[in-house]
Amino acid sequence: MIFEMMTRRRGDAETRKQQIHRVAVSPRLRVILLALALTACEPITIPRVQDATNPPPPTPITKSAPTSASATARAPQPTPTLEIPDGGAITLGVVGSNTLEMNVMPEFLQDALFDSLLQIDPATGALKPGLAEAFQVSADATTFTFRLRADVRWHTGAPFTADDVIATINAFASPSFRGAPVTDFGANPRATALDNQTVQMLALSANFPRLTTAQLIGTGALKFVARNGDAFTLERNADYFRGAPHIETWTVRVFPDFTTARAAFIEKQIDLLPAAPGDYRAIKNFADAQISATDARQIVMLILNADTLPLNDARVRQAFNYAIDRNILISDLAGQARVIDAATLPGFWANPNTLPRYAYDPAKAKQILADAGWVIASDGIAKKNGKPLKLDLWMEADDPILEPLAFRLREMYAAVGIQTQLQLNDRPGWMTRAFAHRFDLLLITRALPLDPDQRWYWQASENVKGNGFNFGSYASARVDALIKDSLRVNACEPSKRAAIFGDIQRELAIDAPAVFLLAPKKYLVARDRVLGVAPSSFAGDFWNLNQLGVK
Repeated sequence: MIFEMMTRRRGDAETRKQQIHRVAVSPRLRVILLALALTACEPITIPRVQDATNPPPPTPITKSAPTSASATARAPQPTPTLEIPDGGAITLGVVGSNTLEMNVMPEFLQDALFDSLLQIDPATGALKPGLAEAFQVSADATTFTFRLRADVRWHTGAPFTADDVIATINAFASPSFRGAPVTDFGANPRATALDNQTVQMLALSANFPRLTTAQLIGTGALKFVARNGDAFTLERNADYFRGAPHIETWTVRVFPDFTTARAAFIEKQIDLLPAAPGDYRAIKNFADAQISATDARQIVMLILNADTLPLNDARVRQAFNYAIDRNILISDLAGQARVIDAATLPGFWANPNTLPRYAYDPAKAKQILADAGWVIASDGIAKKNGKPLKLDLWMEADDPILEPLAFRLREMYAAVGIQTQLQLNDRPGWMTRAFAHRFDLLLITRALPLDPDQRWYWQASENVKGNGFNFGSYASARVDALIKDSLRVNACEPSKRAAIFGDIQRELAIDAPAVFLLAPKKYLVARDRVLGVAPSSFAGDFWNLNQLGVK
């Protein structure tokens, strides 16, 4: 459960009128909030807060967050031998909206100004201490107890206490509070300060409004100084509890699109620029730049619609997997992606790394098709009862990663007797077909949650045309039962949830409701004067913001 503390409650009467003490949720963390706070475990009983006058001491978070035995990837780190100087200024360019609406305000501002009760391990995506030095989850996962750090100060210098957390929760839970909702933690929230540094809370409802610049007071590594049009000026928080940032002054410029931001980098107006998957061709020849690549928290997959007659046979779906040479796909993309053959990233704390793998084996693909009754005829096309195995493959047009993949997939499937007709559409048309399940094959990029809960993609109850995200109409009683088990784990114990997640992934590998292809790369472009850059797939590009420096 990750809460970000936004503004102070204390102060004189006029200040209190202007400021609302808040808990805010940055876009990349919302899925953790939902998964851990509500859906990770099904309620059994609800302990009463008033009975917790002498609660057991919170269970501390271990220094190394829970990982599977195979999650051995080291946390991204700045160059250890590099001496980072103090001082200097830097300009960051981000693409998005310069509004202070909490739903869409630049992610960097959220992460730089405001801290979370828990933070994300950059190597594994697991939770580790933040503003809370320890936490405890009740057996039924409805009560959370956080022990706060004692050395945290607001940007104003005031101490950060349990009362600040309580005031935030109460403000957002008020029936009279108005704001744009981003998440729902259930009804009848209750939060109690057990002492000055300990908070206990039950189910929470929250809304998040548009902020004013007067409310941009947090506990983060940077302090807000001023706003001028599309530019925000920030300064380092010398009292930051994780260590004062090296860079003295930050300017954050918000651009409407990547083309404009790229031009600003070329013209040396900005020093740092996050770039999305597919942007590599536009940045690869930048002069005076270092490009750091890491896996985007996404996966490219080919969804096989079980409503299509040939694809309701698991054997046929397995043949679709054996027919793919993923190494060629990576080569086509000039290394802009990593081979993935499961619905998870390598290094993820719940990734078992012991899943069945589909090697490239076109002969086996042909044999499996033949066993399912699809025999290759003299014209090279697999047929069953005289009917050819011919399917439409839909995708969004002009996508720099998906479009070249689609043409290569068509070629590989033709080699084993499967005819695919490419159907490209604009985004509205493509999305309409996806939600209506009006496709045979759907090439898609899907975000991977930071929690093992992927039920939205695979649970039978999400097979709702026009609404659910189970686009391929996949149904498995075994997977449904495992998902249900994962939501009932006592106190959401990580190792047990990881084991169940591994079982779900094994079932998906065998049932093959999709062909898992690759994880695209995302990029952080930095001018050579910038030191300490170490982006993470899980914790983002600026998890080590206070360790960055400039020459």
